[in-house]
Amino acid sequence: MTTLTIQDIVGDMPELMIVSALDDDHDGIADEGPFRAALASANARAESIFGGTVPERYAKAADYAVRVFLLDIIYRRKGGSGENDVSPWEKLAAEQAERLRALANGTEAIDNTSDGVVISKPAKIYNTLGVMS
Repeated sequence: MTTLTIQDIVGDMPELMIVSALDDDHDGIADEGPFRAALASANARAESIFGGTVPERYAKAADYAVRVFLLDIIYRRKGGSGENDVSPWEKLAAEQAERLRALANGTEAIDNTSDGVVISKPAKIYNTLGVMS
């Protein structure tokens, strides 16, 4: 489960936008309750892709995905300025969800190989003369 604070996302979204999305009591300060609810929703989305708790091996990938999901949720919570107002994080959130699905079902490896195999040493291939040809 990813833990973030409001201050953690200020670099990704303007603070005024965060406040307008999360200020339910209209006191000019982003409220912690709506933020925690949005974060719980973002974490739940990542966990549902894995069918439960995110495996430790995929924690970094899931943390980034949760951050993107959270930004998308907050933007949508703010409400758009019209029907053509699309969340700038919508496409990235869909890509991150797809990546987590690929990691969860094994079609993508965390190290970006397709079969999960990492070659850590150079291959030593020789012909009958002992030199590569």
